[in-house]
Formats: sequence, C-alpha cells, structure tokens
Amino acid sequence: MKRKSADQLAVPMSSMIDIVFLLLIYFIVTAREEISEAHLAVNLPSPGAAKTDEVKPKMLEMQVHANKLYLQGAEKPVEEIASTLKYLGSLDPDQTVIIQVSMSARATDLVTALDLCRAAGLDKLNVMTLK
Repeated sequence: MKRKSADQLAVPMSSMIDIVFLLLIYFIVTAREEISEAHLAVNLPSPGAAKTDEVKPKMLEMQVHANKLYLQGAEKPVEEIASTLKYLGSLDPDQTVIIQVSMSARATDLVTALDLCRAAGLDKLNVMTLK
C-alpha cells in the first residue's frame, strides 16, 4: 500500500477562509441593535370605544431649568412647590404631572422635581424635554 504524500492530504484552507468571511459578513449584516426603549413599561389604553362623557382631569405642568423650578408657568421656590403639590395630591392622588426638562437642566434638578412629586404622593408622571 502506498501512502499519500502530504500535499494530497492537505485540507484546502482558502475555501475555508472564504466560508468564514461569508459567515462573518452574514452575522454582521443580520445583527440587530437592541432598542433600550423596548424595555420600558407603557400603559396603553384598552381597545374599544372611547368614552366621551368622561371629564379629563387637568394636568399639572412643571418645568425644570438649571437651578429653577416652575409650576404652572410660574417660578416658585422648592418649599412652595412642595406644599402646593402635597395639597393637590391630597385632593386628587390620581393627578398627572407633566415634567418638562430643559436641555440646560442638570440631573439633580430633575431628581429634585421627581422627589417632590413622590413626597406629595403623585405617581403619574410624564417626563419630556423642552426644545
């Protein structure tokens, strides 16, 4: 019996490298970036006819700027905003608060506004940025 030479037993590496590169390109093209907003809890309305006889509650508007807080469009000190929110929270705990944050505001300013709402018992909050 003859033994085959080393040249005849060699595995063709060029075709294996081609396949590896094709697989690499396939996985790069088909990879999807994870959307961070997909993990947020969203309360959607139930399907069905909208009730027209319901009265929408008035929403509180709070604006957060650098070292300044505004409630319903008027700049007020933190203590006055806290007492107003506690009073309104005791009247209607389901009150919705819209917090509009300017781009110049710091994270601590937003946290202060959120803490004020939490202390007043208001937990229906909408946070958005100001343009």
